Amino acid sequence: MNVLVTGVNGFAGGYLFSRLKSYGHKVYGLGRQPSSAHPLDGYYPVDITKRFQLDREFDAVIHLAALNRTTVGADIDSRIFHRVNVEGTENLIHACGYSKFIYISTAAVYAREQEIITEESPIAPVGNYAKTKYEAELLCESLLPQNKLVVLRPVNITGAGQKNLAAVPLFFERARNHEPLELFVSPKKIIQLLDVTDFTQAISQCLCFLGGGVFNLAPEDSMSMLQLVNIILKRCDSKSSLIIREEKETLPSVICAEKARQKLSFQASKTMNDILEDYYQSQKRGTER
Repeated sequence: MNVLVTGVNGFAGGYLFSRLKSYGHKVYGLGRQPSSAHPLDGYYPVDITKRFQLDREFDAVIHLAALNRTTVGADIDSRIFHRVNVEGTENLIHACGYSKFIYISTAAVYAREQEIITEESPIAPVGNYAKTKYEAELLCESLLPQNKLVVLRPVNITGAGQKNLAAVPLFFERARNHEPLELFVSPKKIIQLLDVTDFTQAISQCLCFLGGGVFNLAPEDSMSMLQLVNIILKRCDSKSSLIIREEKETLPSVICAEKARQKLSFQASKTMNDILEDYYQSQKRGTER
């Protein structure tokens, strides 16, 4: 297949490129940078916030590119989020021809009103990132035929090489440096982690899926934020203190990926403990992708 990946120069984009090439696909990339370090079959240096046209058609477009600042820098102007995540998606939809459009959204679009969250659960995104990702979902649904669109709603994606803008890399960095760790959510809040290799495997399986639809991507296990932090502190033998900024009670809720398991044959291969250990070992070795 000829596949276009937006955000190919990012954390998940690099893993996705490697996955798709290993399966024999021709991979084309799109990004803000003038060039890409990956040996792509073609690269488009494009600012998606402006209208553009590409010179070829693709079997599939995988839209990874997004402005995501949920942990650090969350006070970015909401108009910038809208420009990148919503207007950028619309510009991409009109930029070329394709048989399938795979839009990467987020499980953060859901209201946490139920213990088990499925694709049918109420939507109530909080924050500029989640709000604009859901707005872009609705845009895709309005512009694309149902059988041409796949929307993926993954939980927190992590893995070796991830920058410390996300919770796991940030906590590990602070723990290694014996700096205070701050929790701005309830310590009882449930978190789920999806390894980036499982995430990219799910995307590759979508290429063979003949229909469309919305799918959650999540592991079967979960833990509280307090459990997560304590595992990281213990693994790093850290003297960091823990500062809890939010004591508000929250309903323990988990994202269910049963639909993806049934229709996409999705199955997370790594547990959360595996993911945390892998990340710790990668940092210990000083490896970078």
